[in-house]
This record gives sequence, structure tokens and C-alpha cells, in this order.
Amino acid sequence: MKLSRRRFVGSAAAAAAVAMTMARSTFAIASDTVAVGSLHDLTGSLDAFGLPSHMCMKFAIEELNATGGLLGKRIDLKTYDGQSDIKKFPQYAQQAALNDKVVMLQGAITGASREATRPVLRRYKVPFVYGTIYEGGLCETNAISVNTGSDQQAVPLLEWSFKNLGKKCFYIGADYNAPRNIGIWNNAIAKKEGGEMVGEEYYPLDVTDFSTAISKIQAAKPDFLHSCLVGGPHMSFYRQWAAAGMLKKIPIVSVVFGGGQEHMILTPEESDGVIAAYNYFQELDTPENKEFIKRFEASVGTDHPYINGIAIGGYNGPMLWAEAVKKAGSFNRDDVMAALADNIEWTGPGGKMILDGKTHSTQQDVRIIQVKNRVWSLVETRPQIPPYDFNGRCNLKDNPKNVDILNPQV
Repeated sequence: MKLSRRRFVGSAAAAAAVAMTMARSTFAIASDTVAVGSLHDLTGSLDAFGLPSHMCMKFAIEELNATGGLLGKRIDLKTYDGQSDIKKFPQYAQQAALNDKVVMLQGAITGASREATRPVLRRYKVPFVYGTIYEGGLCETNAISVNTGSDQQAVPLLEWSFKNLGKKCFYIGADYNAPRNIGIWNNAIAKKEGGEMVGEEYYPLDVTDFSTAISKIQAAKPDFLHSCLVGGPHMSFYRQWAAAGMLKKIPIVSVVFGGGQEHMILTPEESDGVIAAYNYFQELDTPENKEFIKRFEASVGTDHPYINGIAIGGYNGPMLWAEAVKKAGSFNRDDVMAALADNIEWTGPGGKMILDGKTHSTQQDVRIIQVKNRVWSLVETRPQIPPYDFNGRCNLKDNPKNVDILNPQV
């Protein structure tokens, strides 16, 4: 049979990928250490998200090593700085897979950096752990989401808000995929709760003047404002909102406020009373979290960035992956992912977590919290919210080759 150049190149590439996977497995077996990668934004505009996440991941690896490592091997953490530059993520993902032979990589904050990273790791069969809150819909055998999807935060927060704050909601968000997906949930939950969306506005990430938006909100007279504004420029909204005298007139609820340390950067006069929903907050008053904070501060000191619901994914990810490795008795990607089929259960600082075998996403508690004087307090706990399976469209047991980002249909 004559072999065309295209078929030869394709076959050679496939063989190279198989050879690299075999080499990685052989390396892990032969060595007394095994490498994992942290690929977070440690510099640039997103470092407020990346630094605390990496800090928590580094501590997780320290704790695993302190108890003997995994399968008798010490874990060597390889650190890469995405520099808040999308182009860096596939570059470092390939370096991690080919040069450093990592058996797992965790990182990426934005959806764009996630989507630049995961095809590279899928090609080289390196499990990808995604630790941040996000829009939901990641459905791929090679990927694990250990934080909340937008439905796990938005649904309980909106149900509580329509019940306790009133029936009229105005939504303002950043203009990209996650806030727009959350907008879908806004309309669905408003209808379910007998409420009404009286306005919906989206703004590019570099907008700093929100005078027009504030005028629209004032004219609509909502009972509460749902904010999904993201990043440093958008923080100016809260300052302008308070300056207009609105902070004490119309309550703000949010699934992202605090994730970029807004409550620590803004003054209490600009942030007091904001209500958020996360799986975790540093002040959580449980024995598990108190012990975690004690160990954490014994390692890094008390002068550390606030550990919010985004940062905690940096800790939870390696721990859940480690449980899968122990269950599999192997670092091999296929063995580890097969171990997820019957779910992985682990209890961490935020309580019990169950990594679901169908969706590779996580069931967990979600807390509704309110800030005052830069301190969060608990309003209500919604226990063990399962991951959304997108009406059965995400089932990795039945369709292990799926690599989609699914949109909600609610």
C-alpha cells in the first residue's frame, strides 16, 4: 500500500505522542519523584487571581509531601508564570508535558487561557485540573473542574435574592462568555421565582466610566442589582455606585465580587453590604477550615493574600487529584481518569467534595455571604449542590471522547 505524505506525517505525529506518553510513564516509575505543574498568572493584570491560587497549590503539594508524597514518590512542583498573556499558556503547557514530564498540570484563570491550555495537555495525555470558578460546561475526560460552575453559585444566590430582596433584578456584567452565561441563569431563575429582569447590560473589560450604567439602573428601580463585573477597571463601578449614594439604597449581589480581592481593595464605605456566593471564604467557622488556616499560616505566615473561593481551588485541585491517583494506584492518565468513574470523595477546608465521574465536576457546599468592614460573614449555606450535567449532555462515562464547552439550556 502506498503511504501518502499526509498519512505519513499524521502517523508519525501520533506515534510521537504515544512515545512521549510512554516515556513520561517510564520516567515516573523510574524516578523517586514525580512532577506536577502550576500554570497561573503570577504577574500582569490577573496576578490578584493567580498568586493566591498558586500559593494554595504550593501548600497542597507541601502537605502531600509531608505525609509521604504519592505512591511512595515525592512531588516536585514545576511553576510557570502565564504572565496574564494568553500566548504563554500553550507554550508553557507544552514545556510542562515534553520537557518537565509532568503527570498533572493545574492552572489557567480565564476561560481563554483554559482553552489555550487544555488541547495541548489532551494531546500529550497530561491531566488538566481547572481550579477557578467559571461559566460551567467543561466536559472533557482529560479535564477536571474542582471549583463551582456558574449555576452552582448563581442559582442559589438568585433564589435567595428573589426571596429576600424583592422580585425586580437588574443585571450588569462584563462582556464575555461567563457573565453572558450567567445572564441566561438570571432570566431562568427570575421566571422560576416569579421575578422580573428589569435590565441587563454588558461592558467591555476596559470600561471605567459607569455613569450611564448607574443612570439606567436608577431609572429601572430594581429591588437588587446583580453584578458580574470583573477586573481592576470594573472596580471603579463600585466606587461610582457608592459616590452616587446608591450602596445603601439598592443591594448588590454577585458571584464574582471578592474573587479579585475587591473587598480588600475597596473601602468599607464602597463595599459594605455586598452579598456574594462561593464554596469557600477564609472566615468559614468550621473545624476543618480552622485547622486548615492554622496549618497554612504556620507554613506561609499570617501576612498572606486573602484566601477566597477562587484561590481555594489551588488547594482542592491537587488533593482531589491525589485521591484519584491513590485509588488508581498509578500516575498514568487513563488509569487516573478511570478511577473517577465511581466518583471521588474528599473533605477539605470547605467541607465535603465529590468529584463526579460523569461530568468531572464537583459537588460541594455553597455559601451565601455578606461583607462588612472587609470581613465576610455567613448568611446561608446550600449543602452539596451537584454539578449541572447540561440536561444529560455531559456524560463522560458514555461519551469519553467528548471535549466540549457546553452552554446552558434552561
